[in-house]
This record gives sequence, structure tokens and C-alpha cells, in this order.
Amino acid sequence: MQLEHPHTVPADGAVYTRYGKCYTFNGNKTTSRKTKQGGMGNGLEIMLDIQQDEYLPIWRETNETSLEAGIRVQIHSQEEPPYIHQLGFGVSPGFQTFVSCQEQRLTYLPQPWGNCRSSTEQLIPGYDTYSISACRLHCETRAVLQECHCRMVHMPGNADICPPNKIKCVDRALALLQKSSGDSCPCETPCNLTRYGKELSMVKIPSKGSARYLSRKYHKSEDYIRDNFLVLDIFFEALNYETIEQKKAYDVAGLLGDIGGQMGLFIGASILTVLEILDYIYEVNECVVVPHADGVIKHRLQRLLKPQKEQKPQPQQKQPVASTVATVNLEDMKAKDGSERGHSEGAYANTILPNHHHHLHLHHSRHTPFEDFAC
Repeated sequence: MQLEHPHTVPADGAVYTRYGKCYTFNGNKTTSRKTKQGGMGNGLEIMLDIQQDEYLPIWRETNETSLEAGIRVQIHSQEEPPYIHQLGFGVSPGFQTFVSCQEQRLTYLPQPWGNCRSSTEQLIPGYDTYSISACRLHCETRAVLQECHCRMVHMPGNADICPPNKIKCVDRALALLQKSSGDSCPCETPCNLTRYGKELSMVKIPSKGSARYLSRKYHKSEDYIRDNFLVLDIFFEALNYETIEQKKAYDVAGLLGDIGGQMGLFIGASILTVLEILDYIYEVNECVVVPHADGVIKHRLQRLLKPQKEQKPQPQQKQPVASTVATVNLEDMKAKDGSERGHSEGAYANTILPNHHHHLHLHHSRHTPFEDFAC
């Protein structure tokens, strides 16, 4: 937590920000303070005197001009530097402000699903952990060094501190950086981020009964106490944290599940069907690589890849059907002249038997080689 304009408050150390010298509480990682329970009164509670009489008079407005009276507070993790001029909230005098905090741990996905910066990447010089605040301070330091050849007191580095006569140069460099596009200072979101959600409520102080007591205790008038005193109470709502995790909207497992569901719904396919198709393709490739002597596999493959057109059977002339069936002896048929049947001797295999259902009028029609015999 950062406090601007503190007065005799027990702080862990002083830090420099855009507003000047501030004080930080519980900023040391090794000796951090811990609370054992949540709720009001179990956190940081301080009373501050903002001392408006010591405010410098305003002659003209600049980028650093502050018109309000009060303090500026920022609640951040111990891994990131303060960026109080943009991320802080104000606390007004004459009120007791209650700040209820809730820790939130955010996890983002890296490329190609998200656009976060991993902790394993190169760190920003001057910082142990990457954060958006550290990235912005680094960009501001680089812009001021390039324009003015110096740096402001809160900027990291070893360059010379800018003297008062270069304040205009610093303001001009920061204004140009703010007007430029984000390409000049691309500050990616860290993949692991801790932030604190806040809920503020206020009550007016001092009451009529406590104004005289505070006036006697601090030797101040009642009007001075109303104009300068404030009470800040910061506590955890509960000793737990909220996790916000970014997940993939569509991963490989979901894609395969959707494909399998659609295939099973519309065509009744499954993994077994796919395996059968692959096995069939493998067998077809085996047929192409290993030819068969009889050419049966080649004929089957050609029929699968390029189906043959069915040939229409040619109309044959009807032959007169005789009512008498004759039995032909195999030895008599071999003795006949081969020119009568169109076959030479020994043209048929030993397993072919004569057709006992052949008609008598054989010489009136054309016959195929196996028409008169059966297996």
C-alpha cells in the first residue's frame, strides 16, 4: 500500500513515485506482516493529518498540479512496483474510509490461445518479476532518456536525475508517449497475476462528541481536525482468494469428441469402422504390390477403381425345342471331327462332364465352349 503525504506514520520504507516521496507498508517479502483473521479491525488502521497549510500554492496548471486535498492509496502485490498516479484511489479528509479487500489470482493462457507474457521470458532491467507497472515505467524511462538524456527520480536505472529546468522536457516526452500507439510500448499481461478487489465505504469524522477530545489530545482546533484528519481502515473481507483461470475454448479432445459424435449420429461410424477402412486400404495396397499369377486380384482392383459397364445381352434367336432328350457319350464326342463343334481334341479338362440336358437339334444353333458340358 502506498500513502501520499504521510506524517509520522510507521512505514516499512520510503519509495519514490510520480507524486514524489511516498511510504509503503508491508512491502518486504522476507518480513511481511500477516493477519490471522479477516474483517474490520484486523488489518491496517491509521489516522493521518494531511496538513493542508503546508501545501504549495498553485500559480498555474501543469501535468503535476494536484487540486484535491487528501491522500492517494494503491493496494498492490509485493512483486510489482507502485504506479500510484494511475492506479491509486483517493481518501478524503474529514472521513473514516473502510476498504474491504479480496485477493484475486488470475491465470492467462500463452500463445497461441492467449496473449500473455510467461515468467520464463527475459525480465525487465531493474525488476525481479515482470508486471504491467514495471513495463510502463521502463517505457517511460526509455522515452525520457531519449528526449531529455536524464530520468526522473522514480524511474529505474543509473542515469542522471533530471534537474528542475528539464521538467518541461520530461512532460513533453511523457505526453508524446501517452499519445503514441501501443506499438511503441507493448506491455503484455503476465500469465500469472495477483490483484485485489476493493469495496469502499465512508463515515464522517469527527463527531460532535469526539471533536473536543481530539482537539485537546493533538492541540489543534476543531476546524483544523475536520479539515485535515482522516482515518483509513484496510482489511481482508475473508482469508481466502478467488481464482480466475483462462481455459481453452476448444481443445483437441473436444474436437475429436465432436467428430466422433457426429459420425456416430449420422452414419453410425465408430473407431472400429475407421480401423476396418484402414485395413481394407492396406489389403488393396498389398494386392497392387504383389501380383497374382492368374490376374484375379488385378481384375478385382480394376473393377473396384473403374467399374465396368454392364454389357447388355444380345438377343438370341429362339430355337425349336424338342421334347426328346438324348444322352451323348463322351467317347463318341471325342471321336467326332473337331470342325463340327469348333473344338480340337483334348480341349476340355478331365473334370468337365457332358451335359445330359442338351437338346437334339445341336447343329441349328451356336454354342459356347462349355455349353455342352458341365462341371
